[in-house]
Parts: sequence; C-alpha cells; structure tokens
Amino acid sequence: MTDEQLQRSAAFWLRAYPPAWRAERAAEVTAVLVDLAGDGARRLDPRTALGLLRGGIATRWRRTPPMRVYLPYRMLDIRVPARFREWVRQDISSPGNLRRNLLGRAWLFVLPLYQGLTTGFRDENLVLWTALAVAGAATLLCVRPDAAARRRLQHHARPGPGEPRELGAFVWVRTSRARIAGEPGSRALVLLLAVGAAAWSAAALLAPTRVVFRALPCELPSTGLCTEIDSAVVAREAPDLAVAPLVVVALLGLALAVVVARRLDRRLPARPDQPARHVLGLRPQARVGIALWIVLVVAAALAEATGAWVHSVSVVTAPVCLLLLPSAVAMQRRAVSDVAFVDLRHVAWTGRPVEVDRHDTELVPVALQELR
Repeated sequence: MTDEQLQRSAAFWLRAYPPAWRAERAAEVTAVLVDLAGDGARRLDPRTALGLLRGGIATRWRRTPPMRVYLPYRMLDIRVPARFREWVRQDISSPGNLRRNLLGRAWLFVLPLYQGLTTGFRDENLVLWTALAVAGAATLLCVRPDAAARRRLQHHARPGPGEPRELGAFVWVRTSRARIAGEPGSRALVLLLAVGAAAWSAAALLAPTRVVFRALPCELPSTGLCTEIDSAVVAREAPDLAVAPLVVVALLGLALAVVVARRLDRRLPARPDQPARHVLGLRPQARVGIALWIVLVVAAALAEATGAWVHSVSVVTAPVCLLLLPSAVAMQRRAVSDVAFVDLRHVAWTGRPVEVDRHDTELVPVALQELR
C-alpha cells in the first residue's frame, strides 16, 4: 500500500511534464523515485516534488513553439511551420486535446463578458448565453473526437508537396475515409427538423410580441439629413396572419421534396463502388447531443410563444424547418445500408451523380506501417 501511494504521488507531480515525455519515461522515473525514497514514505518529499515541478515546466517551455507561432495556433488554429509539426502531433494526439482546443478559443468570450460586466447582465443575456453553451455541448457530443483529431492533424501536420511523409517515428499512409451512414444520419435530421417545424411554427403563431425595424430621421451638422435604423418590440395585432406564409412555405417544401425524390431515384441506383470508404453509424453520445438540441429548441420556442423571450427567431427557423422537412423525409425513405449521408445530401442538393471518395490519410507509427 505504501508503494502504491508513493507511485500515485510521483504520477501526480510528473504531470508537470508533457504527455509525450511521460509516455516514454514516466515508468522509469517513477521506479527510480520509489527506490530512492525512504522506508515507509507515502509521498514525495517537498524538495523532490518541487524539482519535478520545475523540471516539468522547463521541459514544456523548451518543447513549446515560440509565442509568435503558439498563439496563432492555439487561438486561431493557424497551420504551424514544418519544424513544429512533431509538437503539433503530440498536442493533438495526447489526452486533453479537446479541452486545450476549447480553452484556446476562450478569448472569443472576452468582449461579450466585458460588455456584460460594464452594462450589467440582464436576464435575456443570461438565457442567450445558456442557450449557446447548450448548443455547443450538444454539437460536441455529436462529433466523433477521433475524426475531429484526424482532421486537425491533416490540417497542421500533413506534409506539403515534395516534403517527406515521415514525421519523427510516424509516417503518413493512405486509409479509407469514414462516412456517416445515410439511414441514421437522415433519421436524426428528420427528427430535428420535425421538432423544429412544430415548435417554431407554434411559436410564430402564438407569440404575443414581435420585433420590428424602422427607419428614423435624424439631422447631421454637415448634410442636415440622415436615417437611423432602430428596432422595437411591439404587440402583435393579428397572430393568425402568420398562418398563410407558413402554409405557403410548407407547400413549397412538398414541391421541393418531389424534385429531391426524383433526383434520388435517378442517381442512387447507379452509384459507383466506394473502395476508399467505410460507413459508420452515429456515436453513442450523439443521442444525448440530439436530445439536448431538442430540449433547446422546445425551450426557446416555448419562451418565445409565452412572451418571456422577445427575440423573433421563429420568423426564420419555422419556414426553414417546414421547407426542408419533406426533403429530409424523402432522403430517409431512400437510405439503404451502403449509402452514406453525404451521398444523399450531394444528390438532393445538386442532382449530380454520387462522387467516388478519395482515400483519406492517417498518421501511424513506422513499426505499424512495416507490419502492413
């Protein structure tokens, strides 16, 4: 038990070192620290712990690119020079990549936070920020972390024309491209559009207020005349007037669905083989993400319908959902096991034949490449 406690203490202080360094040397250093510790020691002494902390910070500093490269990469996801690609590979492949990536974008919230501190946080602002946070969390749950990490690696570490394919002990190889299957992808799309169409249409019909924009005259010392655009929240005089536009949009959606169905019936049976593709289903956490999106849409529509939220989002979202829902249903009814969602979307949007996927690229250890 004493050795296990000492090993946990050493592992805690070794976290000051970069993940790649720990993967190579943590076990060896831990064994040395356990041997050098006194009998009955349960944790590292302060001097040793401070030395590990200082050494870890120094190692991270030496391996981190200069600030002129690090800040654009972390804050704006800008591609780094070739000599720092090994560091990027370690940063993206090591645990905590998603957390570091999100913290690097935290500067986007500085201006809204400063405005809230200076003008005071109003209830509607808190509701809006809460909705954005829930939407971001739901989207992250629907995205595959391995696919997102691969895309970032391809953006930052993939070699340019004429550059070597090796990157340290790793090499770029061709691999099949992962695609979301058409049936689960279209089913999730139909569910979200159906909930959005019902909730936002009800909000558009029942909302007691609406936002209007109007031009106000003003005077300037130089020209004497100008125009200002102002917005105001006014009470709705006749809520039933919104029924006619929604019915027209729904009929346009049905007509569009007929066009989409004809395109799919003509192009999908003649789809080519896809040797450079493998089809995947939605990740298990995607159900939680879709549920969060449904809760967010229903809550926002309910807030607008009751007048608690004055933003007229339903003016745009209700017609969009009604217009796209019939086409999404047509896509779902024609989705088969070997059809990817991207094929359904491509044919429905463009009417062109299904395109043959190119091979994807992946960074694998050199030893694994030799086994292949």
